[in-house]
Parts: sequence; C-alpha cells; structure tokens
Amino acid sequence: MFEKNGKFNLIENNVTYTLDKIVELPYNKDLTSIVVNCSSDNEKLVSKMLHALYVGQHLDIPVIFNRTNQQINFHNIPKKFSVGLFTSGTTGTPKLIFHLLSDLLPRTNQSINNFRWLLCYHPMSFAGLQVILQAVISNNVLVVDVDANVTKKAQLACQYNIDAISATPSLIRSFLLSWTKQLPPLKTITLGGEIATQAILDALKSTFPDAKLRHIYATTEAGVVFTVKDGIAGFPLEWRNSHLNGWELTFDESLVLHKKDITIKTGDTVKIIGNRVYFIGREDNIVNIGGVKVNLEDIEQKILSLDEVIDARVYAKSNPITNAIVCAEIATHDESKARAALATLNNNLDNAAKPRIVTFVTNISLTEAGKKLRKV
Repeated sequence: MFEKNGKFNLIENNVTYTLDKIVELPYNKDLTSIVVNCSSDNEKLVSKMLHALYVGQHLDIPVIFNRTNQQINFHNIPKKFSVGLFTSGTTGTPKLIFHLLSDLLPRTNQSINNFRWLLCYHPMSFAGLQVILQAVISNNVLVVDVDANVTKKAQLACQYNIDAISATPSLIRSFLLSWTKQLPPLKTITLGGEIATQAILDALKSTFPDAKLRHIYATTEAGVVFTVKDGIAGFPLEWRNSHLNGWELTFDESLVLHKKDITIKTGDTVKIIGNRVYFIGREDNIVNIGGVKVNLEDIEQKILSLDEVIDARVYAKSNPITNAIVCAEIATHDESKARAALATLNNNLDNAAKPRIVTFVTNISLTEAGKKLRKV
C-alpha cells in the first residue's frame, strides 16, 4: 500500500509530511502488536497512525487504533496484520473490531483526479481511516487538524483549496453556514454517518452543481455496505434481500445485515415509500414523552424540510412530569420567518412531538464525530 516515492502529502497542523519521511521513522522490530492511543495533544496523530500501519504491515502484526483509550485483551487479538477499530459505543460498551486492510481500502482508485482532501471525521473512526487510506493510495493531498472546530475546518477547506470531502450531513450543513463569502472548489462530496436528507442533497447540488455527490451506509462492524449515487435520499427498494458488498439487507421497521453466520441489528429504522426506502432515525433516538414514543430524528427531518431553516438539531431534555420534552436548535438567516414556519409545522405534530424549547443559533451543536447530540 505504501509507495515511498509516491506523491502523497500529509498537511497536519500546517506542517507537510511526505510518505517516505513518515515510514522511515525508527521502530522496534520485536513488536508483536501496535497500539496508537489518543491524547490531549493530537498534533501528529495521523502521521503516527500511518507509521503504525506501515510497521504493522511490514512486520505482519496487528495495529489497534484506540480512540477512547479502552482496555484491550491482547489474548483475543489476531496474530497477523489487521487493523483494529473500536465502535462508537452508542448502544453499549465500545467493541474492538478487526478489519483486513483490503476491507478498508476504497474500491476504486481515484489517483488520476489528484484530489485535495480535508479530514472531517476522527482519524480513528472507520470513515476517517477510509479517507486517510483513500488519499494515501491515490497519491493525493490530505489536510488534517484533528482538534479543529467546525469554523476552523471550514476555513481550512478554503485555505487549502479542498476539492474532495467526506463528512456527516450535520457537519456539511455547518460548513454551508460558514461558507457565505467563499466556497472551496469541491469536486466530490461524500455523506455518511447520519441520514442524508433530500434537503441537504438538494442544497449541495445547488451550491456545487458540478461536484459528484454520493451518500454511503457503513458501520464499524460491517464496513461500507452500500453507496447511493443518484442524488436521492434513501435507497432503492429493490436492494431488499440483495447482497451488497457481501451483506444481505433485510428490514421491516429497522435494517438488519446478514453475512453467513453473522447478523447485525443496526438499530437504524426505515420506512418504505413507493419504490424507495428511507431512513427515519436510530432506535436509541426514540424517547418516551408522557407515555408516547417520539422519534427525534423524524421531527428534525420535518423541521429541516422548511425552506426557512438551514440546519436544526432536535434533542430531548429530562422533565420530571413527562420524563422528557422535545427541544430544538435552529439555524436560519431569518428568525421571524423560521418561527412562523415552525408554528405552522407544530399544528401538524402530535402534542408530545412539539418542541417546547426552541433556540436560534449560529452553529448547531455537534459531537466529536460530527453528529448531533440527542439527549441532555
């Protein structure tokens, strides 16, 4: 995978590293495994990860990227080279999942495009590592600032003329709020990690009409399951019971993945409209409000469909009487029009689903993974 004389360049915290300099760093040849942990100082994290991958592949030993500094049972790890990533822990204790390098590499080589990537995901996430490897094998440029906030990342995209980006829809919406005076020359945009609504797809097509746009469905356990390139939210109903990247898709109310003797209950709820399957939200984002089950992401999608709303975050806040109440953060260029539109929408929402606290903000609150925080 590593071409020492390749043209890959890593720009990490404004310092440029070439691949030959990264892989030539010294290492202990007696290692039986490599663990890279996160710390308070992530200034050279990606260059450390690339060096670990080179050494792991060269010595044929496993490499573990320990994003949240979890305890590791070294008796249960592979003996040969593979890459270990921890799941996010959204639905329980983070699990260590090992992947062959071939499962992490992109399925198409885009080296002829000479892209300039901005790393928007955490480098130790599945999506983040895929972006890193895409840039490496394609001899592209990768710009990284792991600890940068949304505003700083948006500035980096313009500063370095970024033309390839992979991010959550929430992060992209925040970028669009920041790119009011200058746009980066994006040629390829990939959405993942959250529901890609028709609103964000249309906004990107309008803002970057010449860019290739796609949204992917992937998990740390399964890897990339499918990619949608038609510019439409959801995915075709004909994919039901089909095998995509080795996984069979089945679903009633939620998506389930099957491969041989492996079954993954994703927790992602779906609904069928015509010949299309749409994601509604995650099962763990359904809250009990006064005895009524309320889907926070479903409410959020309705708010995002309003023309006056640029971005929104719907979340639950504890309440001693009803268990919880629905709250909303809304970003808009015209607060009065957005309030009027929200009032009209509220007339069509169940009483339990109506946002009781609405805050208008400049930027939506996101987690480290670029996703929206649902419960406070």
